[in-house]
Amino acid sequence: MRLIRLFAVAAAIVLFAAPAARAQGHANIFVGSNFSGDAGRSLSAALNDGSRLTWGGAIGGTFKGIFGAEVDMAYTRHFFGSDDSLGNNYVFTLMPTLIVGVPVGGESGPGFRPYGTAGFGWIRRDLSISGVDAIKDNDLGYSVGFGVDGFATTHFGVRADYRYFRTVNSDDSTNVVGISFDRGNFSFSRGSVGAIFRF
Repeated sequence: MRLIRLFAVAAAIVLFAAPAARAQGHANIFVGSNFSGDAGRSLSAALNDGSRLTWGGAIGGTFKGIFGAEVDMAYTRHFFGSDDSLGNNYVFTLMPTLIVGVPVGGESGPGFRPYGTAGFGWIRRDLSISGVDAIKDNDLGYSVGFGVDGFATTHFGVRADYRYFRTVNSDDSTNVVGISFDRGNFSFSRGSVGAIFRF
């Protein structure tokens, strides 16, 4: 629980630090799908399977459109499949994330911004099989990705985004906070599109 509170504080810092630093804020609402890794399907299968829709949003800010941060949150119902025996399984992610972008066209008016991201946060999994809990955990994890924001006006645009998520191992004997940065055994990719608003 202390780690969850830590990430909540980190998210608040990101949200309040952007206006204080006179950064340009943004909010993104998206839909997409998970594929590869533990999602257990290819990208082409994900595009044709609407039953495992992922949705979420992000809020943050960038300084001069180049350096910034955001908090990314996403929820996927039936991540492990929609068979009745799997119940209402899901995966939830909450990732404070750093952004590095290249604004083309400036910070106002039409333009686009390719960017890269790297985040570290929380991955929650919940799966039961025939009513028996199989997975129910909260893990630390990281994300890396890239995408592009295309703006039609100063305040509105479209975002296309790819991110790779993976857990990290937790071991109380590793260090003071019990985090080993060795890769964990749960991973997946997420592709999404959505609306982005600048303010």
